Amino acid sequence: MAKKKIVVVGAGFAGISATRLLAKTLKNEVEITVIDKHDFQTSMTQLHEVAASRVEPDAVQYQLSKTIGKFDNVKLVKDSLVELDKANKKAITAKGSYDYDYIIVSMGGEPNDFGVSGVKEHGFTLWSLEDALKIKAQLKKMVEAAKSETNPEKRKALLTFSIAGSGFTGIEMAGELIDWRKKVSKKYDIPESEFTINVVEMMPTIMNILDRSLADKALAYLQNKNINVLVNHGITAVAENYITVSVGGRDEEKVTKEIAGYTLIWTTGVQGNTEAEGCKLAETERGHRLQANEFMEAIGDENHGIYVAGDVSGYIVPENGRPTPQIAEAAEQTGSTAAKNIIAAIKGGEKARFEGNYRGTLVSIGSNYAVGTVGKSKLSGFSATFMKHMVYLVYTFEIHSGHYFFKYINDQLFHKGTV
Repeated sequence: MAKKKIVVVGAGFAGISATRLLAKTLKNEVEITVIDKHDFQTSMTQLHEVAASRVEPDAVQYQLSKTIGKFDNVKLVKDSLVELDKANKKAITAKGSYDYDYIIVSMGGEPNDFGVSGVKEHGFTLWSLEDALKIKAQLKKMVEAAKSETNPEKRKALLTFSIAGSGFTGIEMAGELIDWRKKVSKKYDIPESEFTINVVEMMPTIMNILDRSLADKALAYLQNKNINVLVNHGITAVAENYITVSVGGRDEEKVTKEIAGYTLIWTTGVQGNTEAEGCKLAETERGHRLQANEFMEAIGDENHGIYVAGDVSGYIVPENGRPTPQIAEAAEQTGSTAAKNIIAAIKGGEKARFEGNYRGTLVSIGSNYAVGTVGKSKLSGFSATFMKHMVYLVYTFEIHSGHYFFKYINDQLFHKGTV
């Protein structure tokens, strides 16, 4: 019997999860081709550490050859999907094409600027290793320029760093800047008091999907570290050396003002990967996410062997009417759901419905403090920081990589990044 051909597009948390399950379960029955523009998986939840120079770039790169590439039935292809030829079951890429019986589209997400003027031109996003390296270079550039700047207003603007959004990514980036500020203050002989770090949030509270008591602890910690948390501040435009904000609560009269600064890190929105448009699959009304049913089948193409998973998946959870959250656990679980249903189609058996089961959320605020939940337990401070490290180490066990287990320990405890 000819082996079934499976193509996985995207080697993020969803694609890796699906590939591992397929490769282990269907050892001699399938040929799996994993297509990604990189030859490594990016640990997205650590990008802020690279941006603020806590770790070196290779700390967030999991080489695919060391993880899923170890399976005999997996072929890795460094390429980009251009089009999905559904009639002939071909994944057409920039460099070739690949036949498939089943395909999982797990291309991830990308930043959403919500149409705010100037974000693309002057803002810095944090959604890839390339993004993190651009922020790292920008931070260094600003400090070096400020070191020799004699104009007080220009110097203050150079040393002002604003973060748009107080979600998990924004707060983690702010926390990293606390540690970064201390290091560069010493290296460049610039008093820490001269640095201005702003978290700019349009809502009246921060981290609004976290337990309120934990979010309040995070707020108190940030304020104690001289981070300006500017709630009820909606960014309306971004220029090279300032941002324009609309200040005021929902029932208050809005006031427009400008905040000087050459660095805005935009963390306030995520949408599906627009490169997935070449798949010609049904999208959600908002956010460029691909519509999926409870089996992760692409809606409109059910029973054609097309599945979507990860941040690009727009499966609507019946209990709350919202799409699956764009977090690592959800990505892994949508990926494994798609894989289970491909296995059922090949080997026989019932389809598996997606059931989100999230073990908790942990948010680091620098290297020494964190808040979050694990199960029903609320954690803060050292215990939360310890648990977050454990989450990363457990993931290295899940991908069966002793190499990355010891590398993570070395990167976090012994080998720090350079500013």
